[in-house]
Amino acid sequence: MIHRLPATLRTTTTTRWLVSLVMLVLLSTLSGCYDQVPSHYGSRSGYPSTSLNGTRILGEMFEEAGHHVRSWYYLSPSLDNADVIVWFPDDFEAPTYEVEEWLNYWLIEGDPELPPRVLIVVGRDYDAAPGYWKRMQGNAPAGLKNEYSRRLSEAQSEAVGNRPTSLSHDSTENWFKLDDSKAKKTVRSLTGPWANGVDESKTDIVRHTRMNPLGRKSDYKTLLADGAGDVLVSEIEMADDYRYYDYYTPSSGRVIMVENGSWLLNARLVNHEHRKIAGKLVDSIGDPRREVVFLESHEGGPMIREEDPSSQPPTGLQMFRVWPIGAVLTQIAALGIVFSLMCWPIFGIPRTWLKDTTSEFSNHIVALGRLLSTSRNRGHAIHLLRLYRQSLRREHTPATEISPNAGILPTPSSDPPASE
Repeated sequence: MIHRLPATLRTTTTTRWLVSLVMLVLLSTLSGCYDQVPSHYGSRSGYPSTSLNGTRILGEMFEEAGHHVRSWYYLSPSLDNADVIVWFPDDFEAPTYEVEEWLNYWLIEGDPELPPRVLIVVGRDYDAAPGYWKRMQGNAPAGLKNEYSRRLSEAQSEAVGNRPTSLSHDSTENWFKLDDSKAKKTVRSLTGPWANGVDESKTDIVRHTRMNPLGRKSDYKTLLADGAGDVLVSEIEMADDYRYYDYYTPSSGRVIMVENGSWLLNARLVNHEHRKIAGKLVDSIGDPRREVVFLESHEGGPMIREEDPSSQPPTGLQMFRVWPIGAVLTQIAALGIVFSLMCWPIFGIPRTWLKDTTSEFSNHIVALGRLLSTSRNRGHAIHLLRLYRQSLRREHTPATEISPNAGILPTPSSDPPASE
């Protein structure tokens, strides 16, 4: 019989490499490489996955628990094989009705003989970058204190600028309602099943926009709450009214709603107590091996597609949409346009350039002159010119008029060439 280790023990190896990763980020920052700290939100794959607001570490916790993890970007048939969807929407608004409806049907259409499908939705209203730069102030070298302060101000301004002043769509049909009227605060105490074994004094969970489950308390299960009993993590099961086929009885799906990522994002999982709670989230989806998909989307939610995108590699103009190849190709294209504008257009009156030809005798004279100049011996060059002129006179003089001494010229020894 195989006994499954608790999540807090399974994350030991995660802790080791996570500490190494954090130290690498700190060292690169202290050495002046502060531009190397990205803050893209909610990505598990690609370059943004290493961001302070990324989800790569959480994904690796699922992998260490024995699950198969991948990323996807659409609501499409590819998700039919998924057992669990983890969604960190980069959108402060509630999901649209179309997205919610698609996910609801996905939840209940699982195999009744398998454990229920699980949807994990994490609210957007948190940014880890300001907290990171604030903690770094105490470790900043003397020469970088001003730079760190500037980075903190930029991160705070960006976090405030990204957050809307009000929500135009604050509620789903069946899951939750968002409340952005409350002030931002840090949770000081924790209650609920997931609070067991967690040292709440060492946590740093932040609340701003509240994610309140819809319905009565009996309609949902509270998994984690603050000291006042306000819900931080809750779970609901899909209602029977989504069983729209009389001849088909779908399995019940589960929706786990997490208020925000202040204890799940990359930078926040450095905290050991946060990793304990994240381990409980990993345990909640059931025994391995389950197919876990991280759904990555931006404002407006993921696109709904009837078919999966082609698996063929992008060609032609499609390459410009692939990061980072697209950025490189864009720069190359810009340089090509500049080069074309510089070389090809004719400005002013067109002129016909004379082409060199081997029949042009003056070209031979110029070439001989350049050849003689390389010897840097002026006297020798004059001697050759005199010899050439003498040969020309002999060619045009009849043989009977040539005197016996006409071809005698001073030798180079009798008229030594003067150095230039």
